[in-house]
Amino acid sequence: MFYSFIVGTAGSGKSLLTASLEKWLTASDMRVAVVNLDPGVEDPPYAPDVDIREYVDYAEVMKEYSLGPNGALVASLDMAVNFANELRTEIVDARAQYILVDCPGQMELFAYRNSGPLMVTSLKGEEPALSIYLLDSNIAHTPTGYLASMLLGVSINIRFRLPQLSVLSKQDILKEDQIQEIVDWSTDSYLLEEALDGSESGLLREYSGSILRMLEDFGGGASVIPVSAKQMSGLEILYGEMQRIFAGGEDYVADW
Repeated sequence: MFYSFIVGTAGSGKSLLTASLEKWLTASDMRVAVVNLDPGVEDPPYAPDVDIREYVDYAEVMKEYSLGPNGALVASLDMAVNFANELRTEIVDARAQYILVDCPGQMELFAYRNSGPLMVTSLKGEEPALSIYLLDSNIAHTPTGYLASMLLGVSINIRFRLPQLSVLSKQDILKEDQIQEIVDWSTDSYLLEEALDGSESGLLREYSGSILRMLEDFGGGASVIPVSAKQMSGLEILYGEMQRIFAGGEDYVADW
């Protein structure tokens, strides 16, 4: 089994990408299981094979403990860790080749509490796993927006300790030259630096330059993957990169 944890800021398109990737993999004759880890989602665009909502009732948590939406989500995720073994058993019983895990919409509440990384570790066990980090095109189309998105991606990478692919989601809302510019920024820091110089000044420019140098030291240079879940485009490239990490580029074939 190969685990893909799909993460990103609220509204970045995690659930829709999960649904589209499931369709694409299934159409390619691969067995897929989808896991919903968001206790607060009401109507995901897929039918989850494993669902945290069967173990934790978000609305009941909110009511019982008189919590707001974010507080109830934090409490629900902390409670969900107690059912990690049950979730893991359901996943294994699905006997799928690829496990797509749709992570909670409020990424910061999931990633920066101990319950988030603990849940990731518990679900994947010793199986190969990666995270697919979504950069929202609504934010990443500007130099500072792109830089901030990549900085957040680095922090997620540190928290989950998994190989990570960066996906430019919603590419259909951008023009081709905008998409290419963002891809160029991801592979050539000098182009991003030039773009920052042309759009920012003063203290913000200094801060941006410091962040850019930090990202270079961390090991930048991996190209972002433009994808449109709505149009089902870019998924073959995403799959190829997943395979590069999971199986050295060879299609995985289950032994059952």
